[in-house]
Amino acid sequence: MLELELPPRSLYHPRRGSLARDRSPERNTLSTPSGTDDPTRVVAAQTRRGISWNLAGAVVTNAMRVVVIVVLGRLLDADDFGVVAAAVSVAVILHGLRDVGLGQALIQRRELARGHATTAFAVSTYLGLILAAVLVLGAPTIGALYRMPASVDVIRALAVLFALRGVAQTSRMLAQREMAFRAIAIIDASSFAIGSIAAIAGALADLGPWALVLGYLVEEVLATVMYMWVCPPPWAWRIDGRSLRELMSFGAGQTVAQLAGILATYGDNFVVGGALGERSLGLYTRAYDLIKFPSTVFASIVGSVLFPALSRLQDDRRALATAFRRVTFANALVLLPASTLLAVLAPEAIVVLVGHGWDDAVLPFQILALTMLLRTSQKAGAIVAQAAGLVNGVAKAYLVYLVLVVGGAALSVRWGIAGVASSTALAIAVVSALCSALALRASGMSSRELLAAHGHGLALSAVVLAVTWPLARLLRGGEGSVVTTFVITTAAAVGPCVIVAGWWLRRGTGDFGWLLQELGRLTRRRRPAGAEVP
Repeated sequence: MLELELPPRSLYHPRRGSLARDRSPERNTLSTPSGTDDPTRVVAAQTRRGISWNLAGAVVTNAMRVVVIVVLGRLLDADDFGVVAAAVSVAVILHGLRDVGLGQALIQRRELARGHATTAFAVSTYLGLILAAVLVLGAPTIGALYRMPASVDVIRALAVLFALRGVAQTSRMLAQREMAFRAIAIIDASSFAIGSIAAIAGALADLGPWALVLGYLVEEVLATVMYMWVCPPPWAWRIDGRSLRELMSFGAGQTVAQLAGILATYGDNFVVGGALGERSLGLYTRAYDLIKFPSTVFASIVGSVLFPALSRLQDDRRALATAFRRVTFANALVLLPASTLLAVLAPEAIVVLVGHGWDDAVLPFQILALTMLLRTSQKAGAIVAQAAGLVNGVAKAYLVYLVLVVGGAALSVRWGIAGVASSTALAIAVVSALCSALALRASGMSSRELLAAHGHGLALSAVVLAVTWPLARLLRGGEGSVVTTFVITTAAAVGPCVIVAGWWLRRGTGDFGWLLQELGRLTRRRRPAGAEVP
């Protein structure tokens, strides 16, 4: 069994299932290592360890994800992806109701008692069963709305996910609260890898869209079993009214934000699927999924660690501002030049990643590539704001996002999937600005500092554009292959960026000093147990 490293933050100890009494004068205060009296430094050390474990898990998970995209893009066609995309869109939307925000409230609360955990477990379990039943009974109606009768049985099969997630949800959230990211990384990476292998095996066996369903089910069953083994939930079926009200003070806004965000993310799928059919939906979702990749990686590696970490420091505005600025700086440094590169090399990138036959996905891919940083900035801003308790502000921002995505898609679908991609990109820009504004309010950081954090990333983006645009045009006019054009142009862009970024690092000014220090920690051998954290 994987052992959780549980710092004495929460009053409720998930493994023992009892109250761990904190005898310090102030309840639920972080204890600090010997020789250290600054909770910020302790949380920073725990955050680094969490990100390191998440990074290790993400390397495995995302390497497998790329393989799955490449393999399944060749074994399945756009119709298969479209059928499953319709079912997954509905499943993900309902998934936002899985615990009405109580799980995130467990993480964000300063103090946590057993009643909070037992209430969250009972509510999430009951809701999981109810949503599974709703999905089974409503599958024909959903299939009719999508005009895809083939998706009805797929929707019913995926309903099983809700029962499983409902039971395991409290275990997942308690593990995050205690920042047990070693266990989380192992569980998520191993379940995703085995589920992906099952999906590929199903595709090789000519199961069509059912290969994807098989992968989802295998992954969820394994994850559920492992989370409940590592962090057993408080097996109780009674809902305590007082605990529920306390959790819902945060959970209600979190649920609205979560549902609005999910509906916005998949609302354009409804419009595309209903108006243009399953092939167009398959093309659009392939382009969107590839562009969501960086924000998905950010959420899984950094975001899931930042929320519990910043929740512990929610009253320290300086710490919130520093975290938000550094996250923005690092994201801009990587994603602005990357989005420029992908926008220029979109025709080649589509062929390399998903194979031939997806040419109609190139233009929406180019448009959505410009939103890569905006998507991660949206998530970072929302995390900082929610950790500080501004969950209702985030909910309002996501409601605006929902209206812009669905309304924009309904207006722009007449111009095909490229038109929908354009309206969705505009909606992403707006919600990113709104969430960033909330983060500035929570942290006291100035808008000038936020803009300055993007400066070096913009400079690298200009370098990439200057190198790749003429070179790609030159290579496309020759006799080289698509892969050759992609590799040569990418290498020509990366080289100057590495040189320029290396020069900035050697100077060590501003946030480059912090980045150099963090890179040094990654390459340095692990300190002996009990050593003081610098």
